[in-house]
Amino acid sequence: MLRVMLVDDDLPMLNHLKNMLEWEKHGFVLCGEATGGKAAGRMADERKPDIVITDMSMPGMDGLELIEYLQKFHPRTKIVAVSGYSDVHYIRNSMRSGAVDYILKHELSSELLLDVLGKASDKLAEERRATEKSMQMQLQLERSRSLLREDAIRRLVQEDQPDESVSTDALKELGIEFFSGGVTAVVVSWDGYLQLKERLERKDLDNLAQSFKDIAGNIVADADKAYLAQTEEGKFVLLFTLKTSSRLIWHTTIHEALRRIRASVKRQLNLSVSCSVSVLCGAIADIPNACAEAERALEERFYAGTDAVIWPESARKPKEAEVPTVDVRLERELALRLSRLDEEGVGEVLNDLFDRMIEAHTAYKSVQMACVELIHLANRSLKEAGVSEQEVFGDVASTPYETLLQFDTVRALRDWMTNVYRELLRALRSRQTPSTHSDLVRRTLEWIRRRHAEPITLQLAADEAGVNSSYLSRVFKEETKLGFADYVTRFRVDQAKRLIREGETDLKEIVRRTGFSSYNYFFTVFKKVTGITPLEYEKLPDQAET
Repeated sequence: MLRVMLVDDDLPMLNHLKNMLEWEKHGFVLCGEATGGKAAGRMADERKPDIVITDMSMPGMDGLELIEYLQKFHPRTKIVAVSGYSDVHYIRNSMRSGAVDYILKHELSSELLLDVLGKASDKLAEERRATEKSMQMQLQLERSRSLLREDAIRRLVQEDQPDESVSTDALKELGIEFFSGGVTAVVVSWDGYLQLKERLERKDLDNLAQSFKDIAGNIVADADKAYLAQTEEGKFVLLFTLKTSSRLIWHTTIHEALRRIRASVKRQLNLSVSCSVSVLCGAIADIPNACAEAERALEERFYAGTDAVIWPESARKPKEAEVPTVDVRLERELALRLSRLDEEGVGEVLNDLFDRMIEAHTAYKSVQMACVELIHLANRSLKEAGVSEQEVFGDVASTPYETLLQFDTVRALRDWMTNVYRELLRALRSRQTPSTHSDLVRRTLEWIRRRHAEPITLQLAADEAGVNSSYLSRVFKEETKLGFADYVTRFRVDQAKRLIREGETDLKEIVRRTGFSSYNYFFTVFKKVTGITPLEYEKLPDQAET
């Protein structure tokens, strides 16, 4: 409803005006009554009326003076002048001062009053529409200008030889200026962007990007001059240009801006970002190279962790000459540990590999390639055991090779790879240990697989299981149809046959890995179980099973 204020020094007339209409029925509400110009001015300051109906002839501040006051301090308010005189002077001056209409008291009626109020309402609505249209046009112009500015910044940092549209003069026309103190580029990247992309719809990602730009833009506005542009999905660049030549102020200003950005987006968007700061550029032409170098340095996040700020002096160069890899030796060791279902041993092999890669500060791509080899090995093991990929990698739309690309840090990648092998071992155990076995026998079989390369006895197995050796011997034979010692011997021979088939380990090493006490004893037992010697088995076509 529109707020209406009545002003007249004649109280009967004031009451007559007030009672002339059912105000709210017609879309108006009375917000105040005053008996003089000065009181009306003070009331208008407090109550902000949309329409003022005022008498013209009043002692002290008359109607003309009140109209002038309202036009000066409340220009949006519409004024209807009321007078008992058909005075040309009053009519002319009230209309000139800003009244929308003039009513003679002796002609006043509810119909006439409603007609005049309607005109005032129309004027207010027309002005409101014009204001909204003007604001909308201004907003569109600003958005267009903002898009042009962002596009210019994007091309400035990405093109080695920017065209004339990003020349100094062209940038100035867009409101982009750089101080003589130089320019610093900061590459800002969302942590875990690929995981976000899998989880969110496109419109949600776009909204998130706009929210990020709004937050970051408001914060960097406090710097001397700073400009923000999105360079690709989940990645942005900030250009800081400062008046100062002081390295301390330069570092402090950028550090504080990035601290506030990281804290704000984490709090408001539940988003973690990492930043890489370039060297200080003395010329616009240096910006693309500096920005590219900062983007390369962002790989330091892989070791520094998420929510990191990487400064040019802190980025380390990978020691590519010392790159650890998944070589034949490591593959054999990991395969052996898997065959024994040795979770602790598998963990040791993986941890050793990742520790060496971290120590060497291996490049991100090289670490990814090592993980690809680990996935290959896991896939071979699960296929040999008849295990589905879903059991190990989960029922997800992306392949394991795509999944490993989603990790920004070595810690996250290490945790994921360790979990993959943990799930692989769980699946292998479920295949190798029949569910018909009791818990005691199942645990003993797993213990044999883990420890078969060491000297093991029934007593050691019983101690591990926490039962009497006689009881374990009886239950074990009932369920496996073999005595404990016979089972261990056959298992060791099976492991030896597997290593012979692989053809990558000599017989002396096989003896050590399978837990036989001597080379001669190994030959004797192997022939007793298989009917042929290890050398004869090695020469069989494709080392077929016997």
